[in-house]
Amino acid sequence: MRLWQRIWKRLVSPINRMEGKLFIVFLFLIILPIGALSYISAARYSDSIERNTVTYVSQISDKMISKLDDYMEDMKKISIIPSYLDEIKEGLKISNRYYESLPLQENDPTARGSDTKVGLTGEELQMLRRIEASIYFLNNIKSTGSNSVYLFDRYGHYYFTTKSGGIRSDLKAVYEDWKSLAYSQHGTPVLVSTQEVSGRAGNQYVFSVVREIIDTNFESLGLIAVDANIDVIENIVKDLDNATHGTTLIVDNAGRVVFDSEKKYLARNLQSSDLLELASGTGGSFHTEIDGVPVLSIYRESQNTGWKIFVAIPQKELMGDALRIRNVTVASAIAIVGFALLISMIFTFTLTKPLRSLVRLMKTVQTGNLEVTFPVRGHDEIGLVGSAFNRMIVRVKSLIDDVYLAGQRKNEAELEALQNQINPHFIYNTLESIRMTAVINDDTEVSDMTQLLGKLLRYGIGSGTETVPLAKELEHLEIYLQLLNYRYGSNRFVLTLPEVSMDMQMPVMKLLFQPIVENAVYHGMDETKPNMTIRLKYEERGTDRLYTISDDGVGMDQSTLRRLRGTLNDPQRRQSEGGRGIGLRNVHERLKLRFGEGYGISIDSEPGIGTNVTVRIPIEQANGGKHNG
Repeated sequence: MRLWQRIWKRLVSPINRMEGKLFIVFLFLIILPIGALSYISAARYSDSIERNTVTYVSQISDKMISKLDDYMEDMKKISIIPSYLDEIKEGLKISNRYYESLPLQENDPTARGSDTKVGLTGEELQMLRRIEASIYFLNNIKSTGSNSVYLFDRYGHYYFTTKSGGIRSDLKAVYEDWKSLAYSQHGTPVLVSTQEVSGRAGNQYVFSVVREIIDTNFESLGLIAVDANIDVIENIVKDLDNATHGTTLIVDNAGRVVFDSEKKYLARNLQSSDLLELASGTGGSFHTEIDGVPVLSIYRESQNTGWKIFVAIPQKELMGDALRIRNVTVASAIAIVGFALLISMIFTFTLTKPLRSLVRLMKTVQTGNLEVTFPVRGHDEIGLVGSAFNRMIVRVKSLIDDVYLAGQRKNEAELEALQNQINPHFIYNTLESIRMTAVINDDTEVSDMTQLLGKLLRYGIGSGTETVPLAKELEHLEIYLQLLNYRYGSNRFVLTLPEVSMDMQMPVMKLLFQPIVENAVYHGMDETKPNMTIRLKYEERGTDRLYTISDDGVGMDQSTLRRLRGTLNDPQRRQSEGGRGIGLRNVHERLKLRFGEGYGISIDSEPGIGTNVTVRIPIEQANGGKHNG
């Protein structure tokens, strides 16, 4: 009992416990494969039964369709005989001529047959016997099935002979429909779907073939109708129903039921039924419900008649064996899963004790403490993992030291390379100023400019320190502006310092302001103005210091400003911008390398008003260390 109490306590412990996680892993590793295997086995067996049933029923249905097509073809052949039998044609011609000669009120189609001879004239009786002899012949051509043949002249007078089952009583009513169908096809047989008719033998269901009788000179003599009882179809279908334990439904291309083995839907129209909507194409199968009973419906379509044959097999008849096998499989799977889970729990609790110790050490390492060691007490897999963990800690320490040194060297090299990018550009411009001044003025100003140039050079390539006091950076900026004033004229460029007091000893990155001012002079100077004012503003915002260098030059339109902003973070666009903003880009990259991606410069400008460049650096820079912004 105590063992199960401990097991239960472990199971209801928080999910982040190692044994809980491992137990869940085993749970899914056992249940999912066995459950999936059981499901797949049952599903594949069920699918196999369904596929084999569909294949078998489809083959039987094709044979049944072939028999029906043959029977329909025989009926069509019977219907074409009068067009080639001179005796029938001559009899119909006599009938047409006779009734054509009668007055209109006497030319009323009435039944003419072997049981209605009372009241007939001698000529009419002679006509009747002549045509009846031919109908006897037509009735006995087809030995199988119950057929009745009816001949009509052009005026609707019909002739027949009595056969088993008698004649239908609605000939006069259906004549107009038959006439319309037959005459519209000009001698081509027309298949008429099942109808319920009454006769001497009671109500029965028949389907018909009607055809216009045309003479060799294309004269219409009348029409022929051949009825067939649906017993013909039932004899063909009953073997299929016995084999499948299902029911068969035959529907014509207009949605009318030709045959129903249960006799529930005969002669009804199912055009709007879901059954026909699901049966798309010439053959296939689908699952549906009939009267609330789930069934598998398999259908095939006749290429000759367009009729569709549906065979509905109840699911319980189809899947009886599959359900029994599934129940046995599920019971076996539950027993195997229960035994496997018991073994997995015991294994889990045995395995997790040393693993929990290893997890605690890993959490310690996550806090940054690498001074840990896993106690190895054996040579099994846990011992091997512990040894690998200890070796990993030693390797991580070594890699951290190597990465730290490599990062320091990389940053120093990149900073030095970026500073060296600025100096040649500046020296070129300054020497050009000296040359132009010497050529134009030929006076002692050259010596003053040379002295200022020396100061600038010494500042740029001096001791190699990365930061300088703010006072020295501003002094360097003022010397630079003096050189520019020598070049462009006295007091052409004016530097205005911020009104708020600043700590002149606060450290700033060397060559921070001069490249920004240089970019403003060479790209923003307005030739129409007598001078250009450079303003330096300072503010502290949160944990950052902001230096804003403003000018009142020509400014930039929005498209130029967008391109310049894009080049700050995309050095590959340098050539497409024609060298514009090199100094700004260098300052921006140096700031990001020193203080992180959250720092650097931002630019705002308006045409005709000027440009503002804001430098953002952290206040912590005063400590001299790199800020991880």
